[in-house]
Amino acid sequence: MTNIFYAIADFFEIIFGVVESIGNTINYFYIGVIFIFLVVWTVEMFKHKKNNEEHAES
Repeated sequence: MTNIFYAIADFFEIIFGVVESIGNTINYFYIGVIFIFLVVWTVEMFKHKKNNEEHAES
């Protein structure tokens, strides 16, 4: 049973090492993706407002 726990601990040690080596790069990636989605969503809202579909029922 101890070997299983040591294997799990070794696995997480490797994973945390990879995450530490990535650093803030993943955070900048997430910021970029969220910003792109926000811009696309805002553009779509303006399109709906321009076509008077703001509160249209499907």
